[in-house]
Amino acid sequence: MKPPNIFKYENRLAKTVVKKGGLSAGEAIAAADERVEQVRQPTLDDIDRALGELAALGSELKGPDAVTLETMYRDANRIVAVAGVFGLGELGDAAYSLCELISRFQAGGRFSRPMVDVHLDGLKLLRQPQDHAEDRRAEVLRGLRQVAASVA
Repeated sequence: MKPPNIFKYENRLAKTVVKKGGLSAGEAIAAADERVEQVRQPTLDDIDRALGELAALGSELKGPDAVTLETMYRDANRIVAVAGVFGLGELGDAAYSLCELISRFQAGGRFSRPMVDVHLDGLKLLRQPQDHAEDRRAEVLRGLRQVAASVA
């Protein structure tokens, strides 16, 4: 019987981390923060565009239009994906609630324009969290979650 071949595995990432002369944790965090700042304004502009598209779609929505609801879902999902990174976690939570509401509409064959409208109003309010007290923002989010959960 032939002896087994033994291969030594080299973890390049571990080797880089252990290697002297790299970035310290503080330097790495500062570099990451700097990169986030470079994309802050374009991302906030994209969030605002998505909010504008949601408002426009909402104003045109007359009934359970599948295409419009799917477009609204995609716009809200874009907000969910990035809002928290830029200090707009509550806005992301409200957008998530809108996604949940739309999913429930699609699954259950139900639709309620006022339920959509209250979510759109909540998104508008939570885009400027500094203008509203924390407890009021929490109430808005609680209400949006209750609205979405009420659709079976």
